[in-house]
Amino acid sequence: MKVSFLRSAYAFCFSNFHGISVIASMVFLSGCSDQEKVSKLSDEKHDKIIEGMIVAPGLENRKVIAPLQDAWRRIDPKEDGWDSEVLNELATKKLKELASMMIGKSSIQESDLKGVGANDYKGTLLRSDVLRQIYKNDEFIVKSGGSSDLKVSSLKDAIDNLLLFFSKGPEKVALKLYKIDQLDSSGKKSDNAFKGRVLVNISGDSNGKFCQINSEWETIWTLSYDSPKLIGINLLSYEEISRGGEVNQKLFVDVTRSIFKDDYAYKNQFLKSTDHWRSRITRDYGLDVVANHGIALGDVNGDGLDDLYVCQQGGLPNRLFLRQSDGSLKDITKLSNTGWLDYCASALILDFDNDGDKDIAISQNFKILFMDNIGNMKFELALGLGTHAQTFSISSADFDNDGDLDVFLCGYNPPSGPEGESGVMGEPMPYHDAKNGGKNKMLRNDGKWNFTEITEECGLNQNNDRFSFASSWHDYDQDGDLDLYVANDYGRNNLYQNNDGQFVDVAKELGVEDMSAGMSVSWGDYDRDGISDLYVSNMFSSAGNRITYQRQFKSDANIDLINNYRRHARGNSLFQGVSGKPFKDVSQVANVTMGRWAWGSRFADIDNDGWLDILVANGFITAPDTGDL
Repeated sequence: MKVSFLRSAYAFCFSNFHGISVIASMVFLSGCSDQEKVSKLSDEKHDKIIEGMIVAPGLENRKVIAPLQDAWRRIDPKEDGWDSEVLNELATKKLKELASMMIGKSSIQESDLKGVGANDYKGTLLRSDVLRQIYKNDEFIVKSGGSSDLKVSSLKDAIDNLLLFFSKGPEKVALKLYKIDQLDSSGKKSDNAFKGRVLVNISGDSNGKFCQINSEWETIWTLSYDSPKLIGINLLSYEEISRGGEVNQKLFVDVTRSIFKDDYAYKNQFLKSTDHWRSRITRDYGLDVVANHGIALGDVNGDGLDDLYVCQQGGLPNRLFLRQSDGSLKDITKLSNTGWLDYCASALILDFDNDGDKDIAISQNFKILFMDNIGNMKFELALGLGTHAQTFSISSADFDNDGDLDVFLCGYNPPSGPEGESGVMGEPMPYHDAKNGGKNKMLRNDGKWNFTEITEECGLNQNNDRFSFASSWHDYDQDGDLDLYVANDYGRNNLYQNNDGQFVDVAKELGVEDMSAGMSVSWGDYDRDGISDLYVSNMFSSAGNRITYQRQFKSDANIDLINNYRRHARGNSLFQGVSGKPFKDVSQVANVTMGRWAWGSRFADIDNDGWLDILVANGFITAPDTGDL
């Protein structure tokens, strides 16, 4: 049994938080992780018991507590003075109608478009009339084209020409409005029209091959606060991707259910939402709506197969799964003694004591725990240390080349009290360049489960006041020791150059501060020139792109500050390494900024052609409305 050391409840300012709902776990847990002691109360009976329970007090009459009243009022853009957001809501509704009409159709009826297109519609074809092949391998063919010069006089003609590309109409259509200007087609301010940039993703069968269209439209609408209509659509950019093989042959297949099979935790914990558990588990366990939790892979029993450790919400036990020879997973949480109930954000499975087997390090609120692998798939707590902040992620490397693994802890929320004025309820200040985050912590491994904090001693206290989400070790300067990049939310990142065990933050000098909402980092040589490159995942915010380009946005601020806010909404960043010079930001040239609300990212050669591709995990809090991106 693991009893919580810390029973803290957390809150956050919902106007600024970054979160993602994760599938979560068990029923009422009274400080015990034993599966046999879990309440057998069915969800149906439990739902009847909690029927009528107010899980968000005040929402039933649209009233909230005083500190949130102003924020609640400003959720409605009509009440907050942002005409662009009012128009966005109306135009987005029409775009969703249009997308729905296109799915599975080879042609659209004119009558169906009456509520979407205006009678005086004028635009271009929505497929490029000139395409050039820019990439081909055994798996993919990519063709690219620019804007089209061919005009059409009806929305039906424009859409029908696009639908002809698909054999049976597209399977999926996504139209995302991300920028608005109250301008007419000539670029002049207008009282009758507004323009909106739309990101377009359409996919389906095209002549027996799976194909995807990625493009961008400039849409022009009648200026109406009731029911705007499309006056025209002009194609700005166009890309076609086709994949070889049969159309139903998938590049990736979801095997989650097949590897978990009938596992109890998978069915009764992982497939339940955070909202499900919020109405069943007391918040004192550390249950958090944002749910920033990770997993770790490593071979805990020495059979050559990587096993899986899953971090969970407060009140739900972490889970350790042993990989079987057939690829399935077996839950050994109880046997292994690793079912911690406290809020856990991340973990690592590595050999920290140099005895030849893999141990587990776990970040747990304001603590770091080290569990020693004592054999027979069992672990015992070897060491627990406090941290300077709520630790969201941990990374490990032998930074001093002494033969053992050291540990770096990314601090996010500072504690309430002497070390931080804001605590876990505070807002990042200033939003675009926050310097009131929790402090990171560097632990040197001195052997035999002795770790010494050396954050100040080794120079990692420089610029150590940010909301750090993730870190990655890599010898980018090829001098024989590992350097450290730290991705920070709400502002600038750090690149700590390792000079024989002493670190200096060189991010500004090398052009990789990347002022944005940093959430992950990956190193790789994407252009195969022998020099390390850097990819950082951030947020792409459609609302941010709309609002920060409005005249009323911070109208009294200088252009540099406004550009910083715009940069915050741009998306992901790719920095190309250049020998002896600062990194070069090639994000937009390489077309890799659009990762949506990106959390994790990784360089990986997905198609085995010798070139590194980029994987990006993205999303936001899961809700019935999937248009949050």
